[in-house]
Amino acid sequence: MAYLQVPMTATRSLLPPRLRQAGKVLTSGILFTLLGVGGCVCTLLIRPVLAVLPGGREARRRRAARIIRRFFRLFVFGLEASGILQVETDGMPQGLKGALILANHPSYLDIVILIALLPDTVCVVKEAVWNNLFFGPLVRAAGFINNQGPDEVLEHCGLALASGQNLVIFPEGGRTRPGPPLRFKRGAAHLALRTGAPILPVRVSVDPPLLAKGDRWYMVPAPTCRFRFAFGDWVHAPAAAEADHPREARILTRILESRFNEESHGSHAL
Repeated sequence: MAYLQVPMTATRSLLPPRLRQAGKVLTSGILFTLLGVGGCVCTLLIRPVLAVLPGGREARRRRAARIIRRFFRLFVFGLEASGILQVETDGMPQGLKGALILANHPSYLDIVILIALLPDTVCVVKEAVWNNLFFGPLVRAAGFINNQGPDEVLEHCGLALASGQNLVIFPEGGRTRPGPPLRFKRGAAHLALRTGAPILPVRVSVDPPLLAKGDRWYMVPAPTCRFRFAFGDWVHAPAAAEADHPREARILTRILESRFNEESHGSHAL
């Protein structure tokens, strides 16, 4: 996917390198500011309108989810148009519904791009975002899930998948660190075993790195950052009795780790 086939490349190449870099840093600051301001505007002005439109609770949720997706698409469009990044996809399926999407997490922007790419997709958010005065009402209305505790998270994730929403989980539990093999927590495997939801692995790579763990918005590389989202083959969790879940979760977690790590060492598909 590329939101924009950047015709501005030739114009940018005529500018001195330092001026091009300064422009990218300035654009990054403007876009992230607009991301914050836009979220506030959506919550304060648009969400109340969505709430009074016809339809029940599910219709209102879908409207809020569409607003977030379109807003993220515009944000990514701006990043691509400015030459900060380019998004590429490999094997992205169409018509996803009720999919458990597992991805590694090399950049702060991974979830923003995945939600921009995939319809009706939610994720687990930190409690600080869930309770935020400006952003909280919108993410709650869109069906995002509060990271309030393992049992509650599993329950609400299961409800989201059962309703047909796609759910993104980063099984490492945090930002991917470059170099070491990926190590997953077992929460995603437990969720797959409990719900029977099909697992769609997505290997994310960013070259050169952008907004990795510890980076700030102004740390923009001079070359355009290539975000590649490689969608793998579906993984179906084995049927298991409740008592077998701990053992099966360990096995499934190791299988998923192996597939992601094999792909990172030279294979082109998960």
